[in-house]
Amino acid sequence: MRRSLIGLLSCLCLSVCYAQNPAPEKLILQHVTVVNARDGSLRRNATVVIKEGRIRSVGKKLSAADKAKALIIDATGKYLVPGLWDMHVHSALAPVWDEHILYPLCVANGITGIRDMGGDPDLLEKRRDLINKGEVLGPHIVMSGPFLVRGKTSAEIIAVNSPEEGRHAVDTLKRRGVDFIKILDGLTREDYFAIPEESAKQHISFVGHVPYGVSVAEASQAGQHSIEHLSGVALACSSKEMSLREQMVAAAQNRDYKKLLALRKEVVDTYDPAKAELLFKVLHKNQTWQVPTLVWTQATVSFEAPDVLSDPRLNYVPQTVRAAWNPQKLLQNTSPEEIEVVRSEIALNMKIVKAMNEAGVPLLAGSDGPDPFVFPGFSLHDELEWLVRSGLTPLQSLQASTLNPAEFLGQSALYGTIEPGHAADLVLLEANPLEDIRNTRRIAAVILGGKYYSRIKLDKNLQRFN
Repeated sequence: MRRSLIGLLSCLCLSVCYAQNPAPEKLILQHVTVVNARDGSLRRNATVVIKEGRIRSVGKKLSAADKAKALIIDATGKYLVPGLWDMHVHSALAPVWDEHILYPLCVANGITGIRDMGGDPDLLEKRRDLINKGEVLGPHIVMSGPFLVRGKTSAEIIAVNSPEEGRHAVDTLKRRGVDFIKILDGLTREDYFAIPEESAKQHISFVGHVPYGVSVAEASQAGQHSIEHLSGVALACSSKEMSLREQMVAAAQNRDYKKLLALRKEVVDTYDPAKAELLFKVLHKNQTWQVPTLVWTQATVSFEAPDVLSDPRLNYVPQTVRAAWNPQKLLQNTSPEEIEVVRSEIALNMKIVKAMNEAGVPLLAGSDGPDPFVFPGFSLHDELEWLVRSGLTPLQSLQASTLNPAEFLGQSALYGTIEPGHAADLVLLEANPLEDIRNTRRIAAVILGGKYYSRIKLDKNLQRFN
């Protein structure tokens, strides 16, 4: 861990020297084992030629012409995987992280793309522009901009208090040029269904939470592209769904959180596997993607762990953010009863993820960082491990962060696999992730847009902090 942290701290320096680190005319990886993210096959002793930010060839031989003006890396014993995507991130929410820390941490953890799920659009666009100009080292960003939710409009929210406001919000964000629409769960049924109707007219996808007053099956039929945090899924699998749904809508409207907590427990206790099987067939048929964010749910119960403040990853959390992450303050707003309910929800969610995977429901890996104790970059690897614990194979877990995001985004011709013509966003690993998903943490180098960041270079850059 110490070596890994040193290398990651080194990577923070790259945000400063990024513009002074131009890619060579060609980058060549020799004697590398290429991991096929589609079927898990391994192409051993391969030569990968990269030029102008793209993969030019994946083969065995290297011509004299290829060697000219090339940086050649001997990758003997190393494994090459596509760059990882974290499909649920908030990089422009208060308290705001410095872009020179947040985004380089993602890259240092092999994350070459993120889906930003809600925040200040002005700040997001500014930061994305800095990355595109090479002034900040960071991943590709697809973004939604503000959340759609009941309440008051702010930099991070567009208020939707009526169907008309819902349709107007979709129109506004479409004109602004966001990549998709993100909804939260405070919407009424009427407000909710105005959004897919307008989204279809505007040819823009919508994703997010499922409100208590809307069933997951209805959201799937309405065309919701992804459901975050498995929101509404356990309720839809309850043998008492209709009764509990009515009570939860009333409790939420009355802000009766004690009642809502009791109902959440009853949802867990009444899980019906046969009903779940029927629902998952609907989700599979409609290709309604799921982003479980198991690591985010797990973080809630970590607040009371005695060693929570000993986590070395806290070294990368800005002081202002660390103050907001004070476990004692967080526990003041989280009762022991709620923690026990969350524990039961975690166990059920793992069971649900296993059943969804077996039913062919498409899955994406996302962390929901940087919420408290969900660490930028690092926690995606935690999520991959939670997916394996839930019953996915290491290959399926890796696909949830490589192949699947590319398909979800409609970018399979550019990302997700290691093939000629694809973007040269790659991660070089010390060991095979298909044998142990924890090997995704053992990063020897990251290639982003054809630029090579080796562990040696990262460690050397650490000297800038001495």
